[in-house]
Amino acid sequence: MEWLLRTDFDGVTEIVLWSIAAVVVTTVVLFVYTVGLRVATVASNQRRRKFLQRWRSVFATAMLDADAAADMKLPYVRRSDRVDLLEEWNRARSIVDGSAVDNLITLARRTRIPTLARKRVHSRRVSTRILAVQTLGHLRETELRDDVASLLHDENTALSITAATALVELDPDFAISRIVPLISERHDWPKNRVSVLLRRAGSDRISEPLFRAIRSAENAEKTYLLQFALLMESEILDALVDDLIRESNDPGVINAALKLVRGFRGVPRIASLTQHDAWFVRMQAATVLGRVGQQEHLSLLESLLDDSEWWVRYRAAQAITRLPFMGPNQLRQLRVRQKDRFAADILQQTFAEAGIA
Repeated sequence: MEWLLRTDFDGVTEIVLWSIAAVVVTTVVLFVYTVGLRVATVASNQRRRKFLQRWRSVFATAMLDADAAADMKLPYVRRSDRVDLLEEWNRARSIVDGSAVDNLITLARRTRIPTLARKRVHSRRVSTRILAVQTLGHLRETELRDDVASLLHDENTALSITAATALVELDPDFAISRIVPLISERHDWPKNRVSVLLRRAGSDRISEPLFRAIRSAENAEKTYLLQFALLMESEILDALVDDLIRESNDPGVINAALKLVRGFRGVPRIASLTQHDAWFVRMQAATVLGRVGQQEHLSLLESLLDDSEWWVRYRAAQAITRLPFMGPNQLRQLRVRQKDRFAADILQQTFAEAGIA
């Protein structure tokens, strides 16, 4: 570096030389910093892996042994490890049932997990709040159910649906009374998550509230809510479907209700529905008759074989093919007597699909 201290260079040369020296020094500093950061990251990851491995072993032991959950010595938890502890406990809690749940809750209370979760419910970070709410649900902290219920209206979809799921764990009856009226408003809630939490609450709890919600909803909301109707008790579902088909004039509601018809029971005004102005209602009526139709319904299906809409013709032909009282010879005779070319063609197609020559 002595060349930097010489005084016989002109001004421009000195600037260039000092610039080169600065670049070299900066490069060395950045290299050292990068290496140090990498070493620190590797060390931190290794420590975190060891921490999680120790706690996974603790959780596994606690799941199987109530005495261990209450008395075993627990690893030390640093402040920086608390979120990892919450996440790992929730993973363990989400995969067990029965007595193992009680064991994990006992263990959680010894590690101050309930206190950690409560403190994070009102965090500014949404991810932290979601973790806290999930934890409270898994802990069955019933005294906080009102705090959790208030989050059902939160703008964040993930937080609100997590609150709904947690509320079902905290108090199923209270949860359903709050959640069901919101389902038609919260179209942002993933349908599969809604189905899971309703199923978890049980058909005996959700049937009456869901029945009332569907009956009192506007047509568009009826159609949306009917997507979850199969989770209701069968007797209530059948009564609801009958009422909707008999009373509603909305094509969307009728179509959704027809999809829920089950068993060999009568379908209100089925003959008029096969002549409905909306082609998709006629198509659904044909599909229903394929499931529950009797001998007297064959003429209704046959009348749909020359419908102006291809899908109606196709579903009617499929329905006829699937009728239990229609054997191969009867089906062939039906095809032969068709005078309409479209009817004969669609029967030929469905027969080929069913392996009938």
